[in-house]
Amino acid sequence: MRDRIGTVARGNTDILALVGLLLVLLVAYQRYDSSLLTPASITILSAQFLPLILAAAGQTTVMLLGGIDLSLGAVLGIAMAVFAVSDAHSAGAVATAAVIALGAAVVAGAVNGVLVAYAGLPPIIVTLAASFLWAGVTLVILPQPGGSVPSGLVDAYNNGWNGIALPAVAIAVALALWRLLRTTRHGLALYAVGGNEHGAYASGIHTRGVRIAGYALGGAFAGFAGIGLAIQTGSADPTIGAPYTLNSIAASVLGGIGFFGGVGRMRGTVLGALVIGLLTNLLLFTGLSPFYQLILQGVVLIVALALKTLLTRNTRDKEALA
Repeated sequence: MRDRIGTVARGNTDILALVGLLLVLLVAYQRYDSSLLTPASITILSAQFLPLILAAAGQTTVMLLGGIDLSLGAVLGIAMAVFAVSDAHSAGAVATAAVIALGAAVVAGAVNGVLVAYAGLPPIIVTLAASFLWAGVTLVILPQPGGSVPSGLVDAYNNGWNGIALPAVAIAVALALWRLLRTTRHGLALYAVGGNEHGAYASGIHTRGVRIAGYALGGAFAGFAGIGLAIQTGSADPTIGAPYTLNSIAASVLGGIGFFGGVGRMRGTVLGALVIGLLTNLLLFTGLSPFYQLILQGVVLIVALALKTLLTRNTRDKEALA
């Protein structure tokens, strides 16, 4: 029994390191906000963190394929703009607006996937170019901050609905669906293509199709993030998605997603996004200048990545010697 526990712990070193860092941040956060663990506070924080968690999930999907999506923030912006300008005032109209916004994000992600699969260029170059394309489309849809979301929906999202934290439920559903996806043919193919594309092709997997579907799925996560952000703020901003691109990469890497594909777990990404979200809020509580906040946030993330990498490497070395 003890050996089994030890084996599980060694296999989850990166996750345990993130959990430890998260607990440290929670203790520090508790000093500034004594109501941290109350239902109301959990609802508010989950509403704040949901867009980043979903954006990071989209980036993780692409990174598992061995790529990276620098257009993710722009795709998020498209979904946010489309949803907010729809002027929906009924439940049916809101649902229709959400479907259209999500569809636009999926199409944008799929186009990225087609370009990566068939252009023969590195994903970082393709998605950098695509980021300008999708940012321009967003500005055509919404040239300046505006649009609106029904106030009742905004209130239910930010303050809870009948005592239920809707963003927390959305996070749980997303994790459950991802866990289910991993057991399907497409989920297994996603890891296979990212881990060894030539081997996957030799095994009969349509690698280009898997890559396109993976980017489309990343677009879907970005679309949900954009819709969530529009509901949280009650409107839309065509340029607000840019920070989510880099933060989604940071959360994914912090969560243990490999840059070369095929390695990583979504729960690690969620923990990484929570760490970044809590750290950002914590720095705001300190009253530091925004410039120093950025410096300190960068230093903390670099140290966290270095320590997590060191712990993981030591564990692997011990396993190799055993």
